[in-house]
Parts: sequence; structure tokens; C-alpha cells
Amino acid sequence: MSDILSQEEVDALLNAVQTGNFSEHTLEEPEADDDSSVEDELPLSLYDFRRPDRVSKDQMRTLQNLHEGYARQFSTSLTNFLRTFVETELVSVDQLTYSEFVMSISNPSCIYVFRMEPLEGLAIFEINPSLVFFIIDRLFGGLGRPLELNRELTLIEQNVINRIVQRGLHDLRTVWEHIGTFTPKIETYETNPQFVQIAPPSETVILISLEVRMHNASGLMSICFPYMVLESVINNLSQENWMSSQGQATSETRDMMEQELGDVELDLSTVIGKTTLTIRDLLQLQHGDVLCLNKPYDSDLIVQVGGKTKLAGRAGLIGRKKAVKITSVLEQEVPGRE
Repeated sequence: MSDILSQEEVDALLNAVQTGNFSEHTLEEPEADDDSSVEDELPLSLYDFRRPDRVSKDQMRTLQNLHEGYARQFSTSLTNFLRTFVETELVSVDQLTYSEFVMSISNPSCIYVFRMEPLEGLAIFEINPSLVFFIIDRLFGGLGRPLELNRELTLIEQNVINRIVQRGLHDLRTVWEHIGTFTPKIETYETNPQFVQIAPPSETVILISLEVRMHNASGLMSICFPYMVLESVINNLSQENWMSSQGQATSETRDMMEQELGDVELDLSTVIGKTTLTIRDLLQLQHGDVLCLNKPYDSDLIVQVGGKTKLAGRAGLIGRKKAVKITSVLEQEVPGRE
């Protein structure tokens, strides 16, 4: 077929369009190459241009890895708080519009609006009512039986669930510290999802869905982040940054570890000196006998922490109490130092 159509070919094409009937002789088809007939068909995927994906697949994988760790940590927190085994599993990390998320929430529900300072905007921490009433019954001395009738929470019940949400946000802060330092704070509590407007209906949101399973019940819990909340840190959610941050501890993590380790008790002992005695001499020891040690009186003493040599010091007195003044810190235990 030539690059320029003849007048007869143009008339035939227009006539075929008007009648809706295309003949195989309307236009001559170019002969297909032998190689093109054996080419594999490429897989096709649907794409909705009305709802473009604003978060890349790489960033979605990072969010999934992030909240898989959150699910494990929140399981431990709930197990300790409820005094029963709780298993939390990440169900999905989805990208949808805010209106779709609101339509998926039951009414009434347990909705906490919180802020991830210093990020701009609000996010949602939502717990399914069936799970809420199971937790309440468990904490109030029951066997953990969910209510058949869905209703709004009383003020006392709200205070109880508020403690659960506070623990969940604290764990969220710990997990997200690989991305940055954030301070989640609860802003409001709401039961009707139609009254919660934290983003425009068409705004893209990231929905983290988690399933909480216990002995007698299970339920869903979800965390919703509008894109405008994550926009300032979205570049930090790449897989490369996630992998590199795993081996690094933030200053906040180090401070928290130092605070936790500060209350740990250790045995501290001072080795004044050593000597060797025979069994005969040991049996003949009497009150007032003097033993000669292997150290001069003015030399540094070995200070051991947990049975390991860590410090050097001088013996002395503070009032009527014996004391040791630390003179140096030993980087490593030196063999034969004692």
C-alpha cells in the first residue's frame, strides 16, 4: 500500500464508514512479516485515567513492609494490654479515593482522627465495632463476647478504647521513625463517617487494612492516610531508602534505649588484689593474720561490672563508707591485668 491514497481508495473508505461495512478489499492490507506473526502478545493491564495512581509500586511495597512490622509490634502491645493472645496481620495496602474509603465504613463506627506532627493534614485510625465491643467486654471482666447490636460507645467505653488507640499510635510512631520523627496526636473522635471530612472526596488516600484475631472474635482495623499528608515524605518511601534505614538507629531510638537500659541493675565489684595459699596455710589462718596481696597499696584497683573488667579506680572512704574513685575506663578487658 502506497503512502498516499488514491481518490478511488478514499471514496471506498468513506463509503465503508457511512455504511458500516468494511470489505476485505476496501483497502489492501500490507503483507505481514513472518517474524511479526510469531510475536508473543504483551500482557495488558487496565488503567483508570480518572483515578491515576499517585503512589508508585515501589513506594507501596515500602508501605507494606513498614506496616507488616507495625502489625507484629501492635500484636505484642494488645497481647500485653488484654492479657490474652492477639494476632494482628496486615491484610492489604490499597490506593483509593477518600469517598470510597468513607463508604466502606459502617455507621456507627469507632473513628479517631489524628495528626502526624509535623506533617500537615489529618489521618484516620478506625476500628470495626465488632472488635471494639469484644475488647470492651474483655477489659470489663467478661469472656470477650461481641455484642450482636451495633451501637455508639458510652463515655467510659470511649476512654477505654482511647487507651488502645494511644498504644496503636505509639507503635506507629516507633515503626515510622525509619522514615522520620513524627508525633501522632488524637484530634477528635467520631462515630458517623459522613461527618469526618479530612480530605476532598476525590483525593487519593492510602488505606492500611489490618485483621486482629483473638480467641473468640476477630475484626478489622484500618489506618487511612490522605496523599497530601504523605506528600512531603513520599520520596523517603523508596525501597532503597527503606533498606538503607534498617541498619541505622535514629537519635530518638537511641535515647529511648538509653532510658530503658538506665533502670537495669548490674553487679559492681572491686578486686583489691590476689594471693595464693596452700590448704595448710588456709586452715591455720587466725584473727589478726596479715595476707600479702599482689598489688601495691597505691596502685589502681580493678572494677568489674557483671563479672567483667571494665574500669580502674582507687580505694577510699566517704564518711564511714568504703568507696572507689573511678580513675579510668578500660576499652577492653586486658588479660592478666588483675
